Amino acid sequence: MGWLARRTRTWIRVLALLLVSFAVILGCAIATGELLELTERAGGSTPVDSSLTSWTLAHRTSALTAMARVLSTIGSQAFLIPVVAVVAAALLITRRFALAGLLLTAWAGAILLYNLTKHFVQRPRPPADIWLTNAGHSTSFPSGHATQSLATFLALALVVAPWLSHARWPATALALVLAAGVGWSRVYLGVHWGTDVGAGWLIASAWVAAAAWLAARAHSIFTSAGSPSRSSGRHSA
Repeated sequence: MGWLARRTRTWIRVLALLLVSFAVILGCAIATGELLELTERAGGSTPVDSSLTSWTLAHRTSALTAMARVLSTIGSQAFLIPVVAVVAAALLITRRFALAGLLLTAWAGAILLYNLTKHFVQRPRPPADIWLTNAGHSTSFPSGHATQSLATFLALALVVAPWLSHARWPATALALVLAAGVGWSRVYLGVHWGTDVGAGWLIASAWVAAAAWLAARAHSIFTSAGSPSRSSGRHSA
């Protein structure tokens, strides 16, 4: 019973710290969006955003447009949900419950973070006449594609490390390259400002870092505590 109580207390502490981390990141994201508004023009852009978008529009080509559409799809929920589901199922089947939890937490938390931030900040998107894809009626800050793709790709790189230990760094590099491509595609397609993408990357990085640290901390506590039988064996000795 003592072992079970220690595990329960550990899980409660981890969940509490995870919620605190979520709240801090969300607060910082909303505050950043509100501060950014002080430099925005009437259409929602900053001088940096306007320059970046203008340069991107001037360098559009059919080949780049095709590539941007593919990368944007890779960063969408339509692509990420099946990938996360398959990998999470594989982790659960192999009883890697902590890694499955990390992946699902990183993915779902990132989606919740950007949706809540969008709700509070309400930044307008770039003009619809420059869009090359439909962005719906959601607001612009932060970029959901940038946030969820980086969070998910980084989490995937972390959870596959035990299976592909020699490919950990290449997997991380691939995650960063894909996430960078997704972020670029949203500016190129005209549906986000550059600062929307940058904010999404910062949110995702902070969230995955917090989730990974807490997962590692919980794992080390459980490992040091040992199983009920080993704990009882130590006490009896």
